[in-house]
Order: sequence, then C-alpha cells, then structure tokens
Amino acid sequence: MKVLNPVGETRYEEMKDRLAPRPHTLEGKVIGFVDDGAGQAYFDRIAELLHDICRPAAIVKRVKPLLSSPSPQALLEDIRQRCDVVVVGTGI
Repeated sequence: MKVLNPVGETRYEEMKDRLAPRPHTLEGKVIGFVDDGAGQAYFDRIAELLHDICRPAAIVKRVKPLLSSPSPQALLEDIRQRCDVVVVGTGI
C-alpha cells in the first residue's frame, strides 16, 4: 500500500529568483484577479478585504471562460497591462 502525504511543500528558496517582484505595499496599486469560475464569491470577498485594508487604486476582475483549461493569452495580456499585481488561482 502506498500512503500519500497531502501536505504541500514550498519550493520558495528554489524558485525565489524566478518570481515576479513584489511591491512593498498594495496602497494605490491596481490589483487584478483571474478567477477560474468556481470561486467567484471567494475572490469577491478577498477583493473586498483588500479594498478595506490596503486601499488599492482599483480592483480588476476577470473570469476564465472554461474552468478546466488555461486562461486565454488575450485575457492574461489584458490584465497584465491594466494591473500592478495579479492574483491567479482557484476558489475551490
């Protein structure tokens, strides 16, 4: 029998040089969200909290057309051009 460990592992030290630069603050920044379509309420709540706590200039939301496929390049390019930082993830 093979037992799998469900605990995720971080590879930050290995990947830190490949990560996009992080701003020191989100105040005055345009924050983008790319939602996979499964967790709109989840991302709406995060956006609400960020708005109240970090005072961004704006929040831009986009939803992928299909849950099971990658984001279209045009969607990613659009949000990249409009935003200072982008959160991409799943709401499940």
